[in-house]
Amino acid sequence: MAHARSLLNRLCFSALAPCLAVACSAAGTTLPQDGPTTAQEVLSRALARPLPETLQGMARVDSYQAGQARKADLLLALKRPASLQMQALAPTLDLLAVLSTDGKRFISFERGGSQCHVGDACPHNLARLVPIALPPEQWVQALLGRPPLLEDSSLRLHWDVERGLYRIEIGPASGVHQDVFVAPRTFRFVGTVLYRGAARVASLAYDGEVEAGGPPRTLRFKSQAQDLDVTLEMRKIELGKPIGDEVFAVTCPEGSQIVELPCEPADPKTP
Repeated sequence: MAHARSLLNRLCFSALAPCLAVACSAAGTTLPQDGPTTAQEVLSRALARPLPETLQGMARVDSYQAGQARKADLLLALKRPASLQMQALAPTLDLLAVLSTDGKRFISFERGGSQCHVGDACPHNLARLVPIALPPEQWVQALLGRPPLLEDSSLRLHWDVERGLYRIEIGPASGVHQDVFVAPRTFRFVGTVLYRGAARVASLAYDGEVEAGGPPRTLRFKSQAQDLDVTLEMRKIELGKPIGDEVFAVTCPEGSQIVELPCEPADPKTP
């Protein structure tokens, strides 16, 4: 349960109503005859899909919260295992804000702002620009199409008749558990839903691919508790092109006030 509590702390999106949840009602026990027959095999084949070492280019983020819309273009760069940089741009491509991490520390500032925020690369701090609270290594993998997974040996496999997807249940149904949706043939992760008992806690959903066999074109999550709907869509993306570590070693603008931000008590720090 320690792993379960840790994942719950990291996936602090609050009670989500995921678009994948409707698939649960259509679950059956009849699996494709020409495919895997165990949850471990499906999960292993999904995890075996190779991830690119780097991703860079343009993305679009659309966030709606309590009736307020926020939209921005992002200049995005990531490098496995845990380096990430996002630059929010105006329609004129002028810089609006920066968030960068090397996997251990983070830095964030706005153009023209008097303060520059720094601190540990914990989920709370990394959610300042795009409100997805994950530690850096899970942020990078989530953008590449590999969602966070519970570390639990209790696995159950179902076939979702309506969606035509494998559904793997991880963890005890009465406690913290997770549904993971995987496409047959390609074994691409389509999404995941995290529960505490019958209550939905968090979800990630993927749609499309940047290129055949590549990371997802779109990542989306919703939160009813926060009245939040966020979509991040990849655009003009390059995969596998070398990125130097210096790209993520951003410094505060000259003359700005450096403010050290603590992690929230519920956020586990990056090891």
